[in-house]
Amino acid sequence: MSKEVYRALSSEARAEILKLVYQKPRDIEEMAESLKLQPVTIRHHVQALLEAGLLEFHEERSGLAGRPKAYYTISKTLPAVVFPARRYFELSKSLVNSLQRILGEKKTEEILAEVGRELGKETIKYLEVKNNISKWTPKEFAEIVVKYLQEAGAEPEIVELSDIKLVYRLHNCLFAELSKEIPGLMCDIMHHEFQQAMLDSMHAEIKGVQTTCMGHGDINCEHSIEWNSKEKAKQKK
Repeated sequence: MSKEVYRALSSEARAEILKLVYQKPRDIEEMAESLKLQPVTIRHHVQALLEAGLLEFHEERSGLAGRPKAYYTISKTLPAVVFPARRYFELSKSLVNSLQRILGEKKTEEILAEVGRELGKETIKYLEVKNNISKWTPKEFAEIVVKYLQEAGAEPEIVELSDIKLVYRLHNCLFAELSKEIPGLMCDIMHHEFQQAMLDSMHAEIKGVQTTCMGHGDINCEHSIEWNSKEKAKQKK
């Protein structure tokens, strides 16, 4: 299977197809229109991705008559794409299970919350030094933090951007397997504390809320962040 995966990922068009279906299930015609390619070309690329185990599909019928239409999405069980093979998911899952068994649920929650906070603070510190940031605005957050999430593989999408508000979605969960198995720990605690620590570390009156979560079954993770209007007024002076 590894050969098929490497072969499938060697094409730029196939990489773009994967980005499209991260956001939502799409049919051949939608992908062809978005990528400005012929449907027959898209079918060829999709077939390679299916054979590599990177895509899966389901069929939907729009009416009582006619053929059903196939919609493609990212496979729920992705093949390994590293060489030699790594099994970090099994290790991570075993570590969390061991923490729960040895220390108990409450102590495990405290540890993962601290991990999330530390990651959030260190992320903002790193980005501030790298980009020479002294004050964070929605525009800077979109340009710097969202770009950082893109490079990390989270497939972010900016939904709304103004002087006081930013709404963005993540179409790929970096801890998808664990988040689906233990969303209470991974999403509600560790990721929540990571996000909150990032905002707290920006030294401004910023409030954030997560409105959707892939770990809890939503199609993406959506975050809405608002800057206090008084804080924005100070920044403009």
